Amino acid sequence: MLAGRFAPSPTGPLHMGSLLTALASYLHIKAQGGEWFVRIDDLDPPREDPAASAAILTSLRAHGLTGDRPIDYQSSHTDRYQRALQQLEAQIFYCTCTRKAMASHRVYPGTCREFTSPRPDSSVRLHVSERARKDLAFDDGVKGRQKIDIAGDIGDFIVRRRDGLWAYNFATAVDDGFDTTHVVRGEDLFHVTPQQIFLMQQLELAPPHYCHIPVLCFADGTKLSKQAHAPAVDNKLAPTNLRHALRYLGLAPADNPHWSVAQWLAWGMEHWSIEKIPSRLAPYQGH
Repeated sequence: MLAGRFAPSPTGPLHMGSLLTALASYLHIKAQGGEWFVRIDDLDPPREDPAASAAILTSLRAHGLTGDRPIDYQSSHTDRYQRALQQLEAQIFYCTCTRKAMASHRVYPGTCREFTSPRPDSSVRLHVSERARKDLAFDDGVKGRQKIDIAGDIGDFIVRRRDGLWAYNFATAVDDGFDTTHVVRGEDLFHVTPQQIFLMQQLELAPPHYCHIPVLCFADGTKLSKQAHAPAVDNKLAPTNLRHALRYLGLAPADNPHWSVAQWLAWGMEHWSIEKIPSRLAPYQGH
């Protein structure tokens, strides 16, 4: 069964930029007859807003974006991540290098590779050996064929942080490889895709099909985000929000002011095409 997901981090309420991603991921998989689900990426408590998960889920429901599976939470996958880390035991090492110390290096220079046993105050890095220097290739549904020199351009990367929390790339790779066949997400995450695919390959998991869509920005080019004070979507205006979102995504719905959420979603599914998404979205208009 084809399966797509929307995986927000609970750092703030749903804004128009995240609604676009949720809607695109929903329409893309549903148009292919697949299942869609929501995974809350709640693995970074210091950054999280305790009220955000509930607010995000409430907004998704108001906009008709309900999953075909129960809500998934990354915080419930600790055993899965631990088993995956054990599979990588021969390729990991324990690194005490600080960001400041690494700032002058384009890729990690291998400083701590000899430390293959756990030690205090260290992150866990995955050794990307020279054998991985051959291009890692994948097809993106928006950006086309991609080739990355994983060893030369990225190098050893962190899979578990110094504070004991799982790294985003590691957790996302394990989860997407476990139960997801299609990932539609913002192009701001495109740069982490090679690491995630490489991890899946090492774990003998099947990478999903990726589509990285443009992100919605304010007029000055700043991406909508909690840090940029993007306003939460108004759930009472859900039909209007969906009409605006469809237009941002390159579709051309008529005004139809009396349409319901269900009607907008049905129209979007009927007219959906990933190829219609513009290479740059129109600036956010403050809906």
